[in-house]
This record gives sequence, structure tokens and C-alpha cells, in this order.
Amino acid sequence: MLSRKEKAGLAVLAVAVISVVAVPMLARAKTESGTVVAIVNGNKIFKSDVEDVLKQNKISSADMNKVFPIVVNQMINEKLISEAARKSNTERTSEYRHKLALLKKQLVKQIYLENYLKKEVTDSAVQKTYDSLKAANEGKYEVHARHIVVKTKAEAEKIIQQLNHGANFTELAKEDSTDHASAANGGDIGWFTDGQLPPQFDAFTKASFSLKPGTYSQTPVETSMGWHVIYVVSKRKVKMPSLEDAELAIRRSLGQRAVQKLVLKLRSKAEIKQFDMNGRPERSPKKG
Repeated sequence: MLSRKEKAGLAVLAVAVISVVAVPMLARAKTESGTVVAIVNGNKIFKSDVEDVLKQNKISSADMNKVFPIVVNQMINEKLISEAARKSNTERTSEYRHKLALLKKQLVKQIYLENYLKKEVTDSAVQKTYDSLKAANEGKYEVHARHIVVKTKAEAEKIIQQLNHGANFTELAKEDSTDHASAANGGDIGWFTDGQLPPQFDAFTKASFSLKPGTYSQTPVETSMGWHVIYVVSKRKVKMPSLEDAELAIRRSLGQRAVQKLVLKLRSKAEIKQFDMNGRPERSPKKG
């Protein structure tokens, strides 16, 4: 028998599943046949509908038996709400017409952008971008580092002296570093390549790559954050992910750039008049 906590967890899971995919499943139920698991005011819900929902959400076979009746009840609720909505004459209200018009505009824009991106973010464009990234990272190294940041050079020099006398870098980072985000992890800032950090951290990058793994800087390094003492944990050649692993990120990046290019093109051809918050013209006319 399931505990109260397990039942609550399954109920939450079922609600989450239904909220994502129940609507298309319910719409399809009218044309499907097979084992009927519920009838709501004459409308059938089929076993195959429920199984499709569970499979699409990658519910394991063991959990499927537990979640199945909960999902069925959620689908019953969805049908009842849909029926009540249809009978409420909501479609005749001005609020419905207004929101429907907004949804139509949004849908037109969405389809337009999807068709535009199909032409811009092609398989060949993804492959070309991947090949360029791979070539750019060929032979490059990346460093895994920790740091301690303090306000003054004197404080940083004092920390170096403590390290020279056997103090633990991780503990000093937790106690003294003003970079609270990394201090909690003993000053760990992860892996980075040469040129990856912003220009104001060039001195930090140069010092990090000059150190051997297992050593720390004997001279404080100044950046806009303050004065750093750097410890290099490890150094390795950059390993490129496979095209399969990198594809989603590449497509997202290409898509963002394609939309930016489209916006700039549209703005360059448009006559734009822009006003301040009081309605006074800022520039007239304005291009781009």
C-alpha cells in the first residue's frame, strides 16, 4: 500500500503530466478505439490515450500502474471543465474575442518565425558552425582554478604568506574571499579557456595559465574585483563535445543571431518615431 507521501507525490506528477499533454490527448480520444477506461457524459476516454500521455512523459512501467488511475481522474476532470466551458457561452464574450485576437496575432508571428528559422538554421549551417568551433579550439588548453579575492594588495600578500606556511587554500577562500559565490566552494571558479573571461580579467587569465597545476600565485593579481590569489587545480586540452551533444546549443545560438539579423533588417526599412515616457518625440523620423 502506498504511503500518504507517495500518493501525494504521484498526484503532483499526474497533474503535471496532464497540464502538459492532456488537451491533445482528449481531442484525439474521439477517433480512437480500444479499451474504454472512463465515460464522461457519453464521451469516452480510452486506455491508449492515458498510455500515450504516460509514455510521452517517460513514466516507467513500475510507476505507470500507480499513476494510471490518477491520470484517468485528471482526464475526467479536464473533460468536465471543457464541457462546462462550452456551455458557459464564454465564446460570446468580448473578453474571449479580445484574447482570441491576441492569440491569433501571436500564432501568426510564431509560424512566421518558425518558417524563417527553418531557412536560416539549416543542418549545413549547424555543421559549418560546429566545424569552425572545433577548428578554433584545436590545440587549446583550459584551466581549472580557485581564487581568493580581497580588497587590498597587502591582504593578498598576507594570504600568500599563510599559504607558504602551510595554510589550506580552500579554507582560506571560505574565510577571507570577498567573492562570496565561489568562496562557499573553496574559491572554485571551474574551467575556462584563454580568452573566455572578459577583457578586464586578462591579467587573471595570464597568471592562471602561467601556473603549474597544484601551485598558487606568489604575486597578487589585480582586476576590477580586487586582488586575487590564484590556485590552479588542473590543466587540460580542450575537448570538443560531439556534434550530437553540441547541436541543440548551436541551433539555439544560430536562431538568436538569425532573429537579431531579421530585426535589424526590418528596422532599417521602417520609419520609426519614438517618444519618451511623457509623449515627447526623441527623434523624428528614426531608422533602425
